[in-house]
Amino acid sequence: MIGTDKYSYQSRLKTVDPTAKIVLTASSMVLCLGTNGIAVSIFTIVFFCAVSALWGGTAVNTFLRLMRAPLFFLLVGTVTVIFSRFPNWDGVLIGMQIGDWIYGLSIASLFRGVRLVARAMGCVASVYFTVLSTPITDLMLAFRRMHLPQLFLSLMELIYRFIFLLYETAQRIHTAQASRLGYNGLKRSYESLGMLISMVFMKAYRKSDKIYTSLEARGYTGELCTLAPLYESGRRMYWVCAGLTAVQLALFLIERSVVPF
Repeated sequence: MIGTDKYSYQSRLKTVDPTAKIVLTASSMVLCLGTNGIAVSIFTIVFFCAVSALWGGTAVNTFLRLMRAPLFFLLVGTVTVIFSRFPNWDGVLIGMQIGDWIYGLSIASLFRGVRLVARAMGCVASVYFTVLSTPITDLMLAFRRMHLPQLFLSLMELIYRFIFLLYETAQRIHTAQASRLGYNGLKRSYESLGMLISMVFMKAYRKSDKIYTSLEARGYTGELCTLAPLYESGRRMYWVCAGLTAVQLALFLIERSVVPF
């Protein structure tokens, strides 16, 4: 197993009803997006990191390591939000005058950027809680119980499977190329990389065609049916959801009365 699957199967929460975990994740995401509060988002990140570690058994280092990738892209994208154009120097902390305009950052724009990053990372932490504690098959079963369209669920399952198919194919080709000194030198590295990109899609296409043929041979009619296991009751998860919602709303009200931006 690769990706987040190995963590979800090792989690102590994998046998808990996935519907309850989805409700907890969805409610926290709605509040993070709706309140747009820094304190709410930071508390959400800390909360789900602690719950994943103490309740689910996922290491804190693992949770934080997975958070680094989206954080990097958010920081790069937030630069254009923090730095703005101003008609004068009023409220500008750091800036540079170019022509008639001042380009820099102010306290308001800095708060706006921090709030954007915190809100997005709060939603990411919420999603990671469910992803790191629920195998993909259990998620699909929960979505079926929620009556999501069958075509949408089938596409999700197939796309998820082929992500790892592409990864495994590229890894095998890269290992074969590296063992033959395919990346020895800049010119040879570019040639090997181009060959890898062209070959990985050809091999993945052939593999996907074989998988689809095997599915049809087994009576595939557009739906991947799996048996639902017996889950533990998610009653405690609903109580946690109610408590988290109350704390998030309280933090939102406190922050709005303190922070003017």
